[in-house]
Amino acid sequence: MKINWFSPLSPAKSGIAEYTSQLIPTLQKYAEIVLWTDQQHWISSLEKYATVRHYDLDNTPWVEINQADLNVYNIGNNSDFHFAIWQISCQCPGLVVLHDVRLQHFFASIYLHREQKSNRDAYLFQMKKYYGFQGEQAVVKFSSGNISTEYMAELYPLTFLALENAVGVVTHTKADFQTIKQEKRWFVGYAPLPYMSEWKANSQSKKKKAPYRLIVFGYLGPNRGLDFLFNALSSFSEKNQFFLDIYGQVWNKNYIEQQIKLLGLSNIVKIHGFVADAELDLALQNANLAINLRYPTMGEASLSQLRIWSHALPSLVTQVGWYAEQSEDTVAFVRPNYEIDDIQKHLKSFLANPKYFTKMGKNGQKILRQEHNPEIYAQAIVSFGQKIQRYRRSVAAYQLIDQVGEELSNWMDYKTLDIQIEKIAQAIHFISN
Repeated sequence: MKINWFSPLSPAKSGIAEYTSQLIPTLQKYAEIVLWTDQQHWISSLEKYATVRHYDLDNTPWVEINQADLNVYNIGNNSDFHFAIWQISCQCPGLVVLHDVRLQHFFASIYLHREQKSNRDAYLFQMKKYYGFQGEQAVVKFSSGNISTEYMAELYPLTFLALENAVGVVTHTKADFQTIKQEKRWFVGYAPLPYMSEWKANSQSKKKKAPYRLIVFGYLGPNRGLDFLFNALSSFSEKNQFFLDIYGQVWNKNYIEQQIKLLGLSNIVKIHGFVADAELDLALQNANLAINLRYPTMGEASLSQLRIWSHALPSLVTQVGWYAEQSEDTVAFVRPNYEIDDIQKHLKSFLANPKYFTKMGKNGQKILRQEHNPEIYAQAIVSFGQKIQRYRRSVAAYQLIDQVGEELSNWMDYKTLDIQIEKIAQAIHFISN
């Protein structure tokens, strides 16, 4: 099976690029893979496993793209990485791997801000198409700054706009699988997000006494709960029992630094910024507890959480979306609207019984190995793709039968027409199979 795989590629600062890098070595054992990208640069190690082809929307090589058995489009919420992929998917049907379900940020960026151009009429059209008058009014309020992007994403996710030309959809959460399946418009599959882990957590390197190391990492936007964490620490009587390391890109470094200073946390919080994978892995190996809050969530499964589990590291997560689907013996839940109370409760519990949290991290690592295996995921993608192939041929055949029947009806009587259509249908069915 020949698969065109559309995805951001490393070194792009994208979790989906990391997912592709982790999956391709396994997926190429089951299919011939061509990686398509609009990036100018990618890591050369990908070319050990797949052909890498560059494209741009102004000069798309449709002949080559249409030679594959299946196009797979990885769709996420960052328009910088996924705009071109979505554009190709709109013109050439395929399988969409839906990494984020709430795509309001993605489409608002495309229609209102991309390349400093605004296409508000197109945005209004899509919001009205999917959500009626309420959607149209929401755009007016959103444009005037009366409601937030997060509010828009919650009520008007625009998920189905990303799937308009899809033949099939793969999700990484059970809830999203059920939601999309209910529409009865696509083949829908659920597969746990894969993660290839060769890192073996070394519990001997973790500190056994205070100050214990907390860690936050990734692409840290306003929804990652840093404000709650800072406020929880600032009013926590035993805050000096902990030290917080922050790795990755923050949405507003000046604001974060001001909050740390204002809340008197400068001696227990350090911002490291973006670091190489090896340095981050070492920090995770040495950490005692990870903080992985997401509210609101965009509906995504968390590659960061899988990385946390790969180090057998316990973690605090917001009890929403994919995170809420996890077992309570693998993560510690922080409830929306109770963030400060729950964070402080878990920190107290950690100080009282660190062994319980150590066991939680080991349980998470076990789930990682059992359910997030790249081999199983790769086989599922190929099997699902084969089913989609058969479905596409059937749909094309039935459409062709209808078209031929309509043409014949203009110059044949009904009795003759029935006989001819039956013969043509048999021939088309044979050709399509």
